[in-house]
Amino acid sequence: MTPWTVAREGTVDPAGHADIAATLRAAFPTYPGAFEGRRSWAGARPELRVTIRDDAGVAAHAGVLRRFIQVVGPDRTVEQLVAVVGLVAVRPDRQGSGIGRQIGAGIAAALDELAVPFGLLGCNEPVRGYYRSIGWQPLPPTRSFYCPLDVEDPARVVDSSDGWFVLPVTEPFDRWPGGDLHWNGAQV
Repeated sequence: MTPWTVAREGTVDPAGHADIAATLRAAFPTYPGAFEGRRSWAGARPELRVTIRDDAGVAAHAGVLRRFIQVVGPDRTVEQLVAVVGLVAVRPDRQGSGIGRQIGAGIAAALDELAVPFGLLGCNEPVRGYYRSIGWQPLPPTRSFYCPLDVEDPARVVDSSDGWFVLPVTEPFDRWPGGDLHWNGAQV
């Protein structure tokens, strides 16, 4: 039996959203107010939720959303299908317990089930080694343009250079088209 579960967004009940939100609040304290009450998403809502539960609730979480992004290279623009992975969190009291590897395996299984060419995620320096250790491949320095959830200025676009990683699923890494990422919407 696997330690994780994969649920479609429409099947998560209000109590489930509240449990996920509590874990995200604990894991991301630098985003006060982002996960208030039962709000268990920060940008685009995930399509799938990968979770690991324990007696205290959601111990680890990841959100997954299929979408097409434009990869704009010097010679061509490609509409690339990916499964965007975000909101990856391990509750602070479970960090260092090996549960991160388990949620990583759950993410990989969810991407296999979706049969997308690639998984895609952006992350900061402190967790890049973790993603490398579970099979994600770093992209060369890559710019990303996305729309934040900004009701005051819906035309605003963020230009970000976070560390971008790809997980080959049905295509090998060398088939990644290369170039800047244009989301034409919000990230997960």
